[in-house]
Amino acid sequence: MKYQNTGIKIDAFVSYCNEDKINLSPAFQRGHVWDKKQRMGLLKNILGNKPIPAIFLYKQASGTRFTYNILDGKQRLESIILFINSSGDDLQIPRWKDYFFNSQAKSNGGFSAEYLGKQYSFDNLPDDAIRELREYSIPTIEITLDDDTNLDEVISLFVDINQQGEKVTRFNIVKAMCDNSPILKSTFNLIAIKQTRGKDTYYKMKNNDITSAFKYLRDIFNEKENNRKVDKIWEKLIDIIQYIKTSSNKKPSEVLKTFLNQKATFDTKITLSEEKKLRRTCKFIGELAKGLNNEKNPLIYDYTHFYTLISLLVKSNLVNHSNKDAMLPKFIEFGHLLEKKKIKDAKKKIAQSYKQYRDASLQQTGDPSQREIRSRQMEYIIKNL
Repeated sequence: MKYQNTGIKIDAFVSYCNEDKINLSPAFQRGHVWDKKQRMGLLKNILGNKPIPAIFLYKQASGTRFTYNILDGKQRLESIILFINSSGDDLQIPRWKDYFFNSQAKSNGGFSAEYLGKQYSFDNLPDDAIRELREYSIPTIEITLDDDTNLDEVISLFVDINQQGEKVTRFNIVKAMCDNSPILKSTFNLIAIKQTRGKDTYYKMKNNDITSAFKYLRDIFNEKENNRKVDKIWEKLIDIIQYIKTSSNKKPSEVLKTFLNQKATFDTKITLSEEKKLRRTCKFIGELAKGLNNEKNPLIYDYTHFYTLISLLVKSNLVNHSNKDAMLPKFIEFGHLLEKKKIKDAKKKIAQSYKQYRDASLQQTGDPSQREIRSRQMEYIIKNL
């Protein structure tokens, strides 16, 4: 793997955009997350000739030229595109809207930024300011992968570099490197529809039992940006589906490493019977969520408890069609028990199991042994409530 510290002038960046030499929406990128205020702040610094954080580009051969994928710095480059758009006479990006799928992102096109104490849009900037803008050099780190680059280096590159903006996660890398994986595609198809418009991609989330079961989880519930919300459901669903396929607990990071190492578990798509099992389980969880009457109940809000719940339901016959109505109140009571964090005298029979469950929920929560302890104790508690 090779690194080169360099710079790209805005004049050249505009040419890259117009010549399709730069890709701002590779599989591992994360939507449009900056607001207008953040974009204005960046352009104020650029117009003031102040330094900005470096961007990371993945450089690769494409026919007779090189092309570039943005690894880190998408929001900065998008801000420059929105500011310049197509309003200039001899510096413009005629197809700037292609980089933005939805109207909310496009609405920032042509925004104004401060220059010498006044607000200017690009089309009324003084000539001398435009000249300086064209010559402004964006700090850039070009990265090239060679034949000797190993898996650990790739993971380190994407996950562990000190990024300034939205961090690239291990799952982002899986999406980028394993985009033809049958299980990856079939899992995505359970929860969303991929729509492409111009150079941008939008995930339209499906409204079904699966997405309804996952929507209360903390980082999904609190996520505002649509594509990232789908990504987070997708990643957690992969964790669950590997359990359905293998009946074994793994650390989430190990699941994704298995992907990257192209293990046989992920060579096939989700089977119809596996999908049916998942849908039945998620439907029950949806009913449980309604019964808990608290969208932040730990059982559906905290992934540690949620994973234990859903893995227990898919592996056991604890809940089936004939006893579902009788079992639902027991799981609701367990959810309320997690909120209270202590056992009443009348429930001393489950006190020891509950303590073991709580202890296994406090640290190393993704460890397979801890997951197994929680599953075993949750089952015992539910049966004895």
